[in-house]
Amino acid sequence: MLVLTRRSNDKLSFPEVGITVHFVRVQSGQVKVGIDAPCDITIVRDEICSPEASQLAKRQLLRLPRSVRHGIRNELHQISIGLHLYRELTAAGLSQEANETFATIQEALSRLDENQALCRPKHATACSPSCSVLIVEDEENEREMLASLLRMRGYQVTTRADGQEALDYLAEHPKPQAILVDMKMPRCDGPELVRQLRTQRQIESVPVFAVSGTSPKENGLATGPEGVNRWFPKPLNPEYLLEALDALVSS
Repeated sequence: MLVLTRRSNDKLSFPEVGITVHFVRVQSGQVKVGIDAPCDITIVRDEICSPEASQLAKRQLLRLPRSVRHGIRNELHQISIGLHLYRELTAAGLSQEANETFATIQEALSRLDENQALCRPKHATACSPSCSVLIVEDEENEREMLASLLRMRGYQVTTRADGQEALDYLAEHPKPQAILVDMKMPRCDGPELVRQLRTQRQIESVPVFAVSGTSPKENGLATGPEGVNRWFPKPLNPEYLLEALDALVSS
């Protein structure tokens, strides 16, 4: 066993297996960590893997009617097969077929999420349905996965593929509580979208969060109410973004 002392914002890397552990916050005897790892490595909390937790989950599922259990099993089977197929299609460069498979996986996940028999507890910081977010991202898979994550937290999410689509939407709909913007997009890119948002009286005060692999300096954007309120680098740590959105809602 390797025993180390680490402070907040330190990190520990295992280069041979591609894993990095980020010590996000060390405070009052508790450590908040983030883990980056290849997609083929499973990471779970020990309490999830404990025999007691496994038996409890099994007993809860067995209380459900047989028809309900059968439906859940079928959805999980479809998701499992879909994920494997998506990986093979992506590796083969069949992007259209991969996107169609991804959409099917999302539909199955949505059905599970809406299944009342599962009685999933609400997240402690889940917001009310009136909290709305607009995601502007040209990469379809990134856009829809992030949208699904936010919807599971209780947000109402609208997505648009570029800045021009976002401006057209905002011209005809109520303003959202936050706008998430990628920088590199066709037609109207992120910097141009931000500049236009800050000149329109009805939406100039809406918080804008950038989700991008670039920096504010590269895009000639200010940070703060005059430009981008927060900057989240790619690859995105979703927890940081969710904490910022939850804080925005509760303020």
